[in-house]
Amino acid sequence: MPPVAEPLFHSASPTRRKAGRPKGSKAQVVQDARALGVHHFAFVRSSLLGLDLAESFARYLAWAETTTDLRYVQNRREALLKRIIEAGRQHDATLPSHSKITHLLDLLRSDAAPPKAVALPTLDEWIESEGMDPEGWSEAELLAEYKAHFGLDNVDAMEAAAEFKDPVGERVRALNYLETVLSIIPTATDRLESWFARPVVKCLRNVGIITLGDLVRFINAYGHRWYSSIKGFGSQRAKQVLHWLMLEQDHLNLQVSGSVHEPKSKQELQVASLLPSVGQDTLAVRQFGAGTLVASAIHRMQNTPALAGGQGDFRSHMANTLGATNDLEAVSSWLSRYNEKPATQRSYRKETERFLLWCAQELKKPLSSVNSPDCQKYREFLQAVPSTWIQHRPLKRTDPGWRAFRSQPSAASQKQALVILQTLFGGLVDAGYLVANPMRSLMKGFDLPASRMDIRRSFTEAEWVHVLQCVDDQRIGPERLRLKCILELLVTSGIRLDELAKARHKDLRLEALPDLPETWILTVTGKRNKTREVPLNPEVVDLLALHGKEFLEEDKHSSDKDNLPLIRTLNASVPQWRKGQGGELVTTAKTEQAGSALSAAGIYAVLKRFFRQAAKSASAAGLDQQRFEKASTHWMRHTFVRQALVDGVPIEVASELAGHASIDTTSIYSTQELARKIKAVRGMKRRKAME
Repeated sequence: MPPVAEPLFHSASPTRRKAGRPKGSKAQVVQDARALGVHHFAFVRSSLLGLDLAESFARYLAWAETTTDLRYVQNRREALLKRIIEAGRQHDATLPSHSKITHLLDLLRSDAAPPKAVALPTLDEWIESEGMDPEGWSEAELLAEYKAHFGLDNVDAMEAAAEFKDPVGERVRALNYLETVLSIIPTATDRLESWFARPVVKCLRNVGIITLGDLVRFINAYGHRWYSSIKGFGSQRAKQVLHWLMLEQDHLNLQVSGSVHEPKSKQELQVASLLPSVGQDTLAVRQFGAGTLVASAIHRMQNTPALAGGQGDFRSHMANTLGATNDLEAVSSWLSRYNEKPATQRSYRKETERFLLWCAQELKKPLSSVNSPDCQKYREFLQAVPSTWIQHRPLKRTDPGWRAFRSQPSAASQKQALVILQTLFGGLVDAGYLVANPMRSLMKGFDLPASRMDIRRSFTEAEWVHVLQCVDDQRIGPERLRLKCILELLVTSGIRLDELAKARHKDLRLEALPDLPETWILTVTGKRNKTREVPLNPEVVDLLALHGKEFLEEDKHSSDKDNLPLIRTLNASVPQWRKGQGGELVTTAKTEQAGSALSAAGIYAVLKRFFRQAAKSASAAGLDQQRFEKASTHWMRHTFVRQALVDGVPIEVASELAGHASIDTTSIYSTQELARKIKAVRGMKRRKAME
């Protein structure tokens, strides 16, 4: 008898409940055990005054509640009133007999309805209703008749009315007094657990937030989407926390910044529109980013005669080949020589603008008046950059918090900065703009650290096994496939990050050589526009083909299939804020569909995110967690060259594959020379000291 086939779907088996809260439910944010705050008293007060209950609830409590159903709102109001009365009763028990507040609690327990007021007609309305002729009466006589008619001239009645007490007003006054003695006012030094539920406290503690003051400062520092850097802290929970802080900010004496309500890109556009105009927006200013804070500062330098450099101490009195009349024009013309080398130009511009800003703000001199002692001062400045020049988190150049440095420059960065400035001054001298290079004597007079590649920034065999294991642990899907493509392509070819981001289908060709299997060759253009050919591993080609099949529908509409990228985006780009034709702020997406080229920054972010995730399980595998946290795309290139030499690839071949300018660079990766030295030292006869 043939075996019975197992059914594909087991409808009889119970379905497992998905992890997490049921759909529509909300996590508790504010700790209810200590929730008699001013917003609760405000809600109860509104109900006592007869205001719309739903509107009062929406204003004071809905941000932290699970529903807005009217029945729940009514029950919530009654429950809060009972809690207030109970808290008042406990407080009353601690008071001496002459200070008891029992009468106030009794007022709150009562359900007295507000008295219906009698609406009196106006004097003119009463005269008309009585048919009186206003011309036959004086104003005083008419007013006296009006008071007599309604009994307003009865002194005894007026005094009796004065003694009448409005029960609603009395209840509100009783509630107000209880608020002063029962409501707990938060302070900036309060610990989080005093106010927030345990899950909220746990998430916030993981990023070093201990007190309410820490929380407000953290939110102000990160601005819009501040919660995205806190694991397990979603937007809804963040909205509730922020709402509570906004209610209590007067008591905390800490202001929640308005920047938390709008994306940074939108704020930057608004700030840019407020920056002072830079006139005709000259090429010299655009070189440093038109509309940015640094461009605005440099423009002010250009318009200040003492800083513009028109009469600099070392200016040549002859015509110059740059056609420059001031320092900014000269620097801009010098930088434009590197238009075809954007990476070099970006690095040179960064160091140049730092130096220009330092000259203006610290030295109070134009660049063309800088002498050798000034250059020595700048070197000392780089060795200890003041905190006012440093921003510790990434900011765009239009952000008011932007600064010229991200951190204290390392010794190698200091050397690079001085070398670039020496190149700048040398270029200006060669062009006939300056008569001397003040950096030349500085570079000769100081010992600067030698540049050396750190080949330890590569993965060992054990670490790479852990990387592959972490990839396999990823959920099957397009994200994992793309990640494998990036990792395998980088570690088996040694190409640079920028080369990978620019790789297109037209750069691939199938090569068939005698006595060799057909091999796919990728042509890349690296530094100094040097083109090289890199053979690809067949398994990597298969991964790239699978990655490309994810976009068959999108590629049908492509008019230039040769320019399709090798590594592609999986979704449409995130809409960005920009200025519309009428100057209004609008959001537009760079691409409306998936499949566009993943930028170098995007590839870098994908790998950094993956390496940080791999770091969490590194310790369990007996590996150094910090190494994975520091790992980046360039580690893949170092790993390729080092492993190629270990596997016996000739050093000249490894150098060509990596695109090194000199074989000396490749030799740094070789450990054979170091191993030979170690063996030689260990083989020496040990000579003991005389006893």
